[in-house]
Amino acid sequence: MEYNYSLPNIGTITDAWTYFWLQLPYGIPGIISLVVGFFLSAFSFRRIFHTKGEEKILSFNVAISFFGYGILGLVLSLRAWIFDRELLLSLNNWLYLFILLILPSNFYICYALSRKKIFLYYTYLCWASVAFGYVGLFQGLGFHNDWFDYQFGKYPKATNFIKPFGIIPLVGYFALVLPFFTFQWKILLKRIHKSLFIGYNVLFLMTISNAPVLLGYNVYPGSFFIFIPLILIAYGIFRSDFLDVNELLFDRNGLFYILFGVVSFSLIVLSGTVALGLSHNAYLNDNWFPHALPPTISFFVAIFMAIIVAGSNPQAKINQLCAFSLIITAFYNLQSIPTKLELNYLILLRISQVSFLIFSLAPSILSRFVLKAIGSQRPKALLAVDLLSILCAFLSITPYLHNGYYKYEFGIIHKSDMVPYLLGIAGFFAFIIVGREIRKRWKDLPRESIVALGSVLLSGVFLLTAFFPAHGFHFPPISDYLFIPTTLLGFAVLKLGAFSLPGRTIRFSQKLANLGIFSILFASLLQMPKFLENLAFGESLFHITLVTLPLVLFNYLLVYVFARPLAEELDRSYILLEQAKKEAELAGEESEKLLLNILPKSVAEEIKFNGYCEPKSFEEATILFTDFRGFTEVAKNMESSELITELDACFTQFDEIISRNKLEKLKTIGDSYMCAGGLPDPNFTSPIDACLAALEIRSFMDQMKHIKTELNLPYWELRIGIHTGSVIAGVVGRFKFAYDIWGSSVNTASRMESSGIVGEINISQATYDKVRFLFQCEHRGKIIDKNGERHDMYLLKHIKAKYSKDGLVPNESFWSVYNKIKQGSKIVLKSKVEREGIF
Repeated sequence: MEYNYSLPNIGTITDAWTYFWLQLPYGIPGIISLVVGFFLSAFSFRRIFHTKGEEKILSFNVAISFFGYGILGLVLSLRAWIFDRELLLSLNNWLYLFILLILPSNFYICYALSRKKIFLYYTYLCWASVAFGYVGLFQGLGFHNDWFDYQFGKYPKATNFIKPFGIIPLVGYFALVLPFFTFQWKILLKRIHKSLFIGYNVLFLMTISNAPVLLGYNVYPGSFFIFIPLILIAYGIFRSDFLDVNELLFDRNGLFYILFGVVSFSLIVLSGTVALGLSHNAYLNDNWFPHALPPTISFFVAIFMAIIVAGSNPQAKINQLCAFSLIITAFYNLQSIPTKLELNYLILLRISQVSFLIFSLAPSILSRFVLKAIGSQRPKALLAVDLLSILCAFLSITPYLHNGYYKYEFGIIHKSDMVPYLLGIAGFFAFIIVGREIRKRWKDLPRESIVALGSVLLSGVFLLTAFFPAHGFHFPPISDYLFIPTTLLGFAVLKLGAFSLPGRTIRFSQKLANLGIFSILFASLLQMPKFLENLAFGESLFHITLVTLPLVLFNYLLVYVFARPLAEELDRSYILLEQAKKEAELAGEESEKLLLNILPKSVAEEIKFNGYCEPKSFEEATILFTDFRGFTEVAKNMESSELITELDACFTQFDEIISRNKLEKLKTIGDSYMCAGGLPDPNFTSPIDACLAALEIRSFMDQMKHIKTELNLPYWELRIGIHTGSVIAGVVGRFKFAYDIWGSSVNTASRMESSGIVGEINISQATYDKVRFLFQCEHRGKIIDKNGERHDMYLLKHIKAKYSKDGLVPNESFWSVYNKIKQGSKIVLKSKVEREGIF
């Protein structure tokens, strides 16, 4: 059923509450001025602590000026909303204590820009007028109880104490400020953003336009629109970054705190309004259940998801844009909740207007969110969507939003006027602009981005269904079920990279929030019997939910916001500890690698645990020496870098060979290379291992000789000596320590090498006795050591044919014998004729 509605005549209203709802739109511009002024003031006050000298004084005056304009906006709102003239007069007297400060601070700003003394002297005059005004205000004599009544509020006439506030800026602007800005505007535009220049001039004009009312003349006060130049100034400051706004908003999470400051205030107002202003008569409409549940769920789910999404990564712009989008959709559902209850239509109309003031920004904000989600730049055509959205926001508090209403069993639906159509056009333009960008990148979009886009599109489809009941078609508003796409949207953004510090921050905040939630819910349940006296159980539960759930979300938000720095600090500590642990582990691994390059593994472990290495005796160790013949002569004809490179290539290959054959490198002295087997871990195969390594080293040197000969380059020839016997091994030195061995066996091995033949492997009798069953050897005589003892020497030729095909690579028979020796078996003679046998 269709109904027309006309607003009541303001002259017939005697109730303060009805007066407030009737005048609500006229106070909204003042609240916008209050919010913008306070934020600009906060940014300016912050800058005071980062500047010195005259810059500090300028920042202080800028902060005072914006603060005063914010208070002026509050006064304008109170003049529109408060019905009691005595209360309003008292508030004007007290709040003008701050508004008067606008006068000297503005002229000091002109002095700072111009450096002309006349502005400084005029500032002193302004301070004198402020002092004079304070004399009257502290006595409650700032204004007469004589009023100019306008549709947008009640304006008191000023006394002589306040009249200078109207005269001095009027004279100062036209005599000083206007000529300065007129002749110096080109210079000023080089120093400040154009929006700052225009906004400041318009702000000055709107301030002095208040002078006739203060002086007692019934002239329209232009200060009602000061929110417009304040927004221009805020835009100019943001673009020029005059107050370091970008750093504060994004790098320091300022936007996160501003956003949720507004949300927190809205939640408290909602809870208080329901608790104090919603009587049991609101539930006389039997159809409120279940139709009021979907928009209620949608509102609280959207707010909850906004808290999680924005709080999880305040630095990410996509998270902030998603949070804005969720909050905007929440306000749409908020205006739908009271339409299911039995309330005065004036209240429903005003709630809808305030909600649409924010919801009108949906095409602009959602477009930016989608473009950010797909990684696209903002097209210039989006400016048209922005302008249409802003126009709709301004018109939403005018009679052009709704024109009557329809009444269905699922609630009251507002009859659309011009604003919803303009908003639809803005949404259509946004869909076309964004759709073209999506089409370019469709194939490269990740799944999370597609889900986010799908949820935004689904939200648009849900909102379009509101068109039908708003034009008289009996069609349930699917838009009340926006919690479905908003939930998808929130989770999609979280998947797109929401968590800057995963896990602990949210868990920590949730644990703290749960304590407050439990307390709020418990207190609410205690109130149930009181509500049950006038309402049924369902109505009581719904009413308590509307009061409690905003407080629960506010508690969650408050704990989440204030616990986040602590949680992040803990996360950083955890991360730093983990990083330090990993770095220590990596450093330990590097140290261990370095240590293992110097010492055998078991020796390194002993030093790590005990701090030292106990010297040990080994009854059977095999020592291998190598030395290049004619090294000094060949080196004379080589560059130093070439010499080192060649030597390094040989020794690196030797390292690989002895490592494969279970030997330990001990040291190199010049062109001599020393290694040993059977230590530090004793074994039975060290003579065999040393012989295998020697054959491989000789083969490598033979290959090098062949290559060098073909290239007609000088080559090195090698002698190798091996001896098996007892040694003492240990670590010597404290700083540049080394693992070394001592004993006569070392000298014998060295003598084997020095007495050897170039290109051959010279082994001692002791070694020969251990390997003669596996290797082919030739006796070459005796050698006398320095103690006068005679030692037999043998040339190690190759592996016996039985155990190898080519004399170099062992076969399976060789390894079978090798493994038995490794386990402790011995090879012995069973008759005078040598015969191999294995016990």
